Amino acid sequence: MRRGRGLYELCAAGLLLAAGCNEGAPGDAAASMTDGPDAPTGPDADTDGATDGADTDGVDDDYDPPPAWEDPGRLGPQGLRRLSISELRATLAALVDATDDELDILEALIPADTQTPYDNDYRDQEPSAPLIEGMAALSEQLAEMIVADPARRDAILGCSPSGPADEGCLRTFIEHFGRLALRRPLSAQEVDAYAAFIDESEADGDFDVAFTLVLQALLMDVRFGYMVEVGTPTNEPGVVELDDYEMASRLAFLLWGRGPDDTLLDRARDGDLSTQGGVQTTAELMLDAPAAQRQIQRVHAMWLSYEDMPLDPTLAASLRAETDALVGRALDEGSWTSMFVSDETYLDETLAEHYGISLPSGQPGWVDYPDIRRRGLLSHGSVLTLGKKFADTSPTERGKAIWTRLMCNEIPPPPPDVDSGVPPSAGGADACKEDRYAPLQEEQPCASCHTIIDQIGFGLENYGPAGEWRTSEPDKSHCHIEGQGSLSGQPFAGAGALGELLVESGQLEACFMKNVYQYAIGRSVRDDALDETAVDALSVKFEDRDDVREVLSALVSSQAFRHRVIEEAQ
Repeated sequence: MRRGRGLYELCAAGLLLAAGCNEGAPGDAAASMTDGPDAPTGPDADTDGATDGADTDGVDDDYDPPPAWEDPGRLGPQGLRRLSISELRATLAALVDATDDELDILEALIPADTQTPYDNDYRDQEPSAPLIEGMAALSEQLAEMIVADPARRDAILGCSPSGPADEGCLRTFIEHFGRLALRRPLSAQEVDAYAAFIDESEADGDFDVAFTLVLQALLMDVRFGYMVEVGTPTNEPGVVELDDYEMASRLAFLLWGRGPDDTLLDRARDGDLSTQGGVQTTAELMLDAPAAQRQIQRVHAMWLSYEDMPLDPTLAASLRAETDALVGRALDEGSWTSMFVSDETYLDETLAEHYGISLPSGQPGWVDYPDIRRRGLLSHGSVLTLGKKFADTSPTERGKAIWTRLMCNEIPPPPPDVDSGVPPSAGGADACKEDRYAPLQEEQPCASCHTIIDQIGFGLENYGPAGEWRTSEPDKSHCHIEGQGSLSGQPFAGAGALGELLVESGQLEACFMKNVYQYAIGRSVRDDALDETAVDALSVKFEDRDDVREVLSALVSSQAFRHRVIEEAQ
């Protein structure tokens, strides 16, 4: 196609100048996405996402936002953020009805996201030639797949072209698909510019030429691949107020992990996102959708690093299903901390055999734990893969994961002359693990950290690298595993007891809220007043209610969430 190279250059110029888009002229930014099976459903929701008789101007009686959130400038600075591969995948799946297999090309074409542990840190998203080339190749391959399937093309097109020069049909496609792709209505000038591609179709005698060029151009637009938030300047320097379409986009990517659908964009068009009550009503409907549960489950998976487990795929899928079920139950019951002390877990045949726990009904379902040591999230093989090292478990790695990921404490890196890639070898090859690790807890400078984290890890040693139960070390029957550990000087044995200590510590909820905040703003939390105040407000709210959905609803309904503090140029 004669304009293919021009599209590539347009994409390159847009990406390289992307940093200016978040501070450009109003009207060049906003939000998007196609209707799909995840539209809010249930007895209290209409299929179009609206609530009959809902008062979108008032705030629900149960709405109780922390005062700090009602200051427009209370969320910390946020920069221009590119969609993660996961967000691109979910957005494209809805936009062009792409299958998982078709979207696997994303991993091959788009540079991998940095995990911090989240995949949306804008500080690691510098525009690059591989990104530009990858987006160009992606848009071209998707367009080819769609055109090769007439029924699919017609569904996306939304009209039946009468011939190669049917500009009216092309404009219908541009207006609807463009609104979804760029997450806002296109201006008349933009529609005219895209519609000019009809000349290419007329010249080639093929309507699909213009359809393909428009599709590629929209998918290569910087406003598709980036969260562009221009906003409107406020009286507070460096703070802008998002418009309703930008708000729809921010809501969708946080709560659903993908762009907004037609229903959400309609709510933005109708002014439902202009009021606190309207945002609250919309957010609660969104949080009831299956996409929201999957998104929150994925945030947990990134937080505790079990999204990609180094295990057999069948076992990994069963472990993920177990943990997703527990997270989902905690969300539905509004009791997040119950995950860490649950007496039940969700098993299928694979996990029943793996854990050595009987499945009474013979069918996947909830099962009581037979041993008091195996309770809650921390006894899941998904989470316990964190400690896999040296072809076994590492008490150091497991303890460090608990101390840093679940309690948000810091551990300094090892001294430069210490090789952490070599297993401890004290006592010789036949020595038991406690003897091999003992010197690390006795000799400085290592002891100050290892006395903390190793003692946590040893309390989880009865669980193998994928959570299987064991009473002795692999290939060392003489090394009996006691499974005794301590957290901040408090003894425990097993995941259930550790879960109880974590809940009692008061650090668990605050740490998770710190992670939620990090994901919401697209960067790690800074040691400054803005970030600390926002995290404290989230933590107080969460400790009071213990309900993830309620806290998210309060956050996105706040004045702080509908404003952006512009990050100063570094």
